[in-house]
Amino acid sequence: MRTVGHIITSAGVSCANYMVYRSRKAAFASFLIGFAMDLDHVVDYIRAHGWKMDWARFSEASHEKYSGKLYLPLHSYELLALFFFLFKGPARQPYRVGITLSVLTHLLLDQRCNPSRKAGTYFLAHRIRKRFNAHELLGAGFMDHHHGHAHGHGHRH
Repeated sequence: MRTVGHIITSAGVSCANYMVYRSRKAAFASFLIGFAMDLDHVVDYIRAHGWKMDWARFSEASHEKYSGKLYLPLHSYELLALFFFLFKGPARQPYRVGITLSVLTHLLLDQRCNPSRKAGTYFLAHRIRKRFNAHELLGAGFMDHHHGHAHGHGHRH
């Protein structure tokens, strides 16, 4: 899913969180986390294309086709457990619920919109175990599923 879609769904989660808990700070935190998770695409972009910014390549969001690697450190179900345990206690419940729902919504929507990525792809531990190798994580056909990348143009390993 594109960032605009994540902004819209994060706004929905944030509004629901505010309606239940009446905490502006918790609602804002859940909104921010819901789309800021996409900042980890910068890691994959730099690995694939270097430090020179090219908006067209960045917005393509399939940098694994160029680098052969899929890092996306924030796109991980492990974050659910981390946020859930970081925000213990009744005073932090609005944060725990809102942020957990935002992360979960983000991951489930990404998984739904990227059918070539199996559930295991969204576990950081699984990507680490596979050494972030896009071919192992996504299968041999991952090159065909996104935007028709032309091989040889900017390809780095």
